[in-house]
Amino acid sequence: MALLMLAPRARAQVPAASVSAINGTVMVERAGRSIPAASGTTLQVGDKLTTGPKSRMTVSLSDGSKLELNESSTLVLTANTLNPDGSRASTKVTLLGGLVRSFVAFGPGSAPNFEVHTPNAVASARGTIFDVSYHEGQAPPATP
Repeated sequence: MALLMLAPRARAQVPAASVSAINGTVMVERAGRSIPAASGTTLQVGDKLTTGPKSRMTVSLSDGSKLELNESSTLVLTANTLNPDGSRASTKVTLLGGLVRSFVAFGPGSAPNFEVHTPNAVASARGTIFDVSYHEGQAPPATP
C-alpha cells in the first residue's frame, strides 16, 4: 500500500497547441513516431513538426499566438508554460530548418517570453509579428 502512495501519479498532458490549417503534407513526430497532421490535431510540448515541399501549416498556441510554418521546414515545440489566467508565461520553439512566421499575442507588463531558437541564434519577442529563417550552410534568403 505504501508503494502505491509513493508512486508518481500519471497526469494527462495538456495540449500546447493545435493545427489550425494545413496545405500539403505535414508530419508530427511524437515519442519517436511520425503521424500525418490534420486540421484540429492537438500538439504537445516536444512534438516535432515537418512540412514537405510545397506544404504549409498554421499552428494555434494555447495563449492565442500563431505560428505559420513554411514549406520544407522543421520546428519543435520546446516549451509552453501558461499563467493561471491562461496568458503565456513562456513559449519556446526550435526551428531546425526552413522558415516560421510568428504572430505573438501581447502579454502586458511582462518581459519578452516568446523565443524562436535556431542552431545559431535566438529571437525573442513580447508581442509582434516576425519571421525567422534557418538554412544550414546557406546565406539568409533575400526578404521581399
